[in-house]
Amino acid sequence: MKKRIPYYQKKKVYGFLFIAPWLLGFLLFFVVPFVQSCLYAFQDLKTTPEGMVGEWIGTYNFSYALFRDTDFLIQCANSLKDLVTVPLILVYSICFALLLKKEYVGRTTMRAIAFLPVIIGSGVLMDIMKTDVFSSGVKGAETVYLFSGGGLTGLFTSMGLPPDIIGFINNVISKIFDLTWRSGVQILLFLAGLHNIPSYVYEAAEIEGANALEQFFKITLPMLTPMILLNIVYSVIDIFSDFGNTIIQMIYNMAFSNVRFGYSSALSILYFLMIAVVLVIVYLAMKRFIVRPEN
Repeated sequence: MKKRIPYYQKKKVYGFLFIAPWLLGFLLFFVVPFVQSCLYAFQDLKTTPEGMVGEWIGTYNFSYALFRDTDFLIQCANSLKDLVTVPLILVYSICFALLLKKEYVGRTTMRAIAFLPVIIGSGVLMDIMKTDVFSSGVKGAETVYLFSGGGLTGLFTSMGLPPDIIGFINNVISKIFDLTWRSGVQILLFLAGLHNIPSYVYEAAEIEGANALEQFFKITLPMLTPMILLNIVYSVIDIFSDFGNTIIQMIYNMAFSNVRFGYSSALSILYFLMIAVVLVIVYLAMKRFIVRPEN
């Protein structure tokens, strides 16, 4: 008689089969390249007709990056400055999520619009669009703009505005552009967090005489602290991993333009460690403020 496999064991097998493709991709496209980059970071790699040849140089690449390469340190500082947009992203996302939670005609359409930039707006595409929007309308042989009459710079110039005013307006619009692009996932996470807050909590607060502002700061905001932490982590990683980030471009150019693969690997590891330190600081700073729902 054929032995039947228990149901709970089948569930384990099915579960493993579902995550197997992800595990395979994780191993091939993350673990293997990461280990290889770690090995490259301690070598001076040179391309030869026979292939890539590495000479072991220990921690020289790391010490050079930390103590002699001022450009790398400047780019790290510039990357840290980009984090000032995280609070703006959080405030914008919470406000938009509160708007999307209310009942009104067209709410589903508004939710789709809020997430649309995340679907269509890859980092490279958004950089091209920003270049197009803020173009002066002067086209080269290799340049194609979506707006044939020129972008905002060309429009403002034709209106006779001075360059300083044009630069200020473009900077403000660019920040709004980035804010809208980077906030789609955060809005959805905050929206999910808002739907998880029991309605009876607000009903009890209303009976006690709490107004909308008091309900927000004493109920909504504390109950959203887990999502706030999650969105901070996501936003930090998103900003640091954006291809438009100057330090990522520096690492890329160091490898494929200057053909210094070993040094580029060292820079990427140092950058990875910097991101890890920032995330640990964020977690430790937010840990005591997180409100965990009671079971």
